[in-house]
Amino acid sequence: MHVFIIGAPASGKMTIGQELSKLTGTTLFFNHQSIDFALEIYQDFTEEMWEFVRSVNFSFLGTSARHHRSVILTGVIDFSNQYNLMYLKDIQDLLNEYHQQILFVELETSLEERLRRNRTENRLKYKPLKRYVEVSEREIIETDKTNQLNSQKRPSGLHHYLKIDNTNLSAEEVAQQIQEKMKTIEKGHTHV
Repeated sequence: MHVFIIGAPASGKMTIGQELSKLTGTTLFFNHQSIDFALEIYQDFTEEMWEFVRSVNFSFLGTSARHHRSVILTGVIDFSNQYNLMYLKDIQDLLNEYHQQILFVELETSLEERLRRNRTENRLKYKPLKRYVEVSEREIIETDKTNQLNSQKRPSGLHHYLKIDNTNLSAEEVAQQIQEKMKTIEKGHTHV
């Protein structure tokens, strides 16, 4: 089973993915791996650059599915953007072609907690762009104002979806919740 962890910047997606990877032995491909690579080529956050990032993620997931390798992806979704929601559905459709399932996990985290997490050692270690803390803090505050970073209701058409308020939870606790949900789905209790 594949997992896509969705959340606002600094909500803990990568750290939770790291913990889930340890629990399940699943490969983690977090969003800044493709973003940082794309920025080396495009030099700026253009629509072309984001299209490239989505295609890298899609290609990685498709290749993994063809080789029966489960993966954990992470990403930021603007729930007011239909194109972002279609991207999630396209990912699910791709995996359906290979008779594989994906669990979408949405993290909801307070702005104050995200600003605190923005400075954590683990985040700065794995995300070079975030080492400019003042810039990344402005990004967190701005995207919080301009984008709908959490859903108002479960996005339609996605088979397996779990929303977790992780403001006061450790990455380990959230990873365990995700693993339990995965087990439930794998036992055949699909739309719970």
